[in-house]
Amino acid sequence: MIQTIELMVVKEVIPIEIQPGTILSINTKEVTSHTHGFHKYPAKFIPHIPKWAIGKYLNGSGNRTILDPFCGSGTTLVEGLLAGHNVIGLDVDPLSSLITKVKTTPIDSKILNEVINWLTRSIKQTKKGEFEPECKTIEHWFSRNAINKLSIIRTLINQVLKEFGSSKEFKDIQYLLLICFSSIIRRVSNADNESQKTYVSHTKIKEPEEVYSVFFPQLELFVERLKTYFHLVNTKLATKIICTSSTESIDIKLKGENIDLAVTSPPYIKAIDYIYNQMVELFWIGDLLGLESQAKQNKKKKGYIGTKYIHKVEFKDYTPYNTMLGIDKLDKKLQQIYDSDKKNGHKHSFVTYKYFADMEKHFSEMAKCLSEGTPYVMVVGDSSVSDIYFATSDFLVEIAERNGFKIRNKWGYKIKNRYMRFDRKGRGGLIEIDWVLEFIRN
Repeated sequence: MIQTIELMVVKEVIPIEIQPGTILSINTKEVTSHTHGFHKYPAKFIPHIPKWAIGKYLNGSGNRTILDPFCGSGTTLVEGLLAGHNVIGLDVDPLSSLITKVKTTPIDSKILNEVINWLTRSIKQTKKGEFEPECKTIEHWFSRNAINKLSIIRTLINQVLKEFGSSKEFKDIQYLLLICFSSIIRRVSNADNESQKTYVSHTKIKEPEEVYSVFFPQLELFVERLKTYFHLVNTKLATKIICTSSTESIDIKLKGENIDLAVTSPPYIKAIDYIYNQMVELFWIGDLLGLESQAKQNKKKKGYIGTKYIHKVEFKDYTPYNTMLGIDKLDKKLQQIYDSDKKNGHKHSFVTYKYFADMEKHFSEMAKCLSEGTPYVMVVGDSSVSDIYFATSDFLVEIAERNGFKIRNKWGYKIKNRYMRFDRKGRGGLIEIDWVLEFIRN
């Protein structure tokens, strides 16, 4: 086990070689540059990490292929394209996959401006929209004025292909407009802006922003950032984003792609409920993602690694004494949860067991996709479950090493973004450090 040895303060640029166990304090303001800041997304890692990994392991060589198997909102892919490489992202979450697509898809600025000019004029000329969210309590979440204006915007975005044609160019523009639209929804809602939970506070009353005064500047931001970003990127590079069920093997998804580097940050144990976190956005675009109803959302949640949304029937026959992972310290912790938490121990033990079992399956599948000597950089935070601490990073090292990987280094960095640092009040703990695990495929 690699022990923590020191704290190192760095500004913006992470040194290529880092002593094992070092904790970095990264002083930076550059976490939303380029297209990174298009859409708020919980628990994403800072772009400095994939940028560092690409610099270290691809060493300035161009036109290689980078994989992020838990790509989230596309941080690794954005940095991969900037560095001159082809990129592939996999994720189970449809909104994050769409965000990633928009952040990594070049668009002709002349055609985009034409569509935006039409959209802006049409918004100002339209008094009432046709689109209505399925949510019966929509007026709890939004003022009537906001509902009307959001409806107008969504209705007109729906009309883009009819107005301009259904070519790939205009479909990509429509996706961009949808993500721009989605990115303002939390701000114009009654829901708290910062919480991981989507709720309307009755103690800290929010004053929502006015819809058009947020949407139009956001459009300008998207256009300018895309123009600047793709001025720096070779638009002939290949980008592939795959939104798919985690039940399908990664090697089947990749269809024989040769991977030169993998960089990712998987979910935590008892993972963030991304769908719940995105609830107000899904009121307005969920119909396009197959998530317009609570029933569909709940079904989708079950496919996320680390999910706590598990029906009792799934773990009724489970005990940590008859179902083990084969890592003594980890199995004992699962037993400790099971025995000590009289209220939720049975479920929490199973949720935690399933997380590590799913991650074992993940490493096994990744070993099939990566050639010998291929680096795999993983960022992960440790957790607490039922007040019992799990050194998740150390357990994942053991699991990876018995599935074809060798740990080369482990170091960490302090999490400073409050949107990432959420207190789960004993149900997951305050995550202070993200650990960077440097693996090599054996």
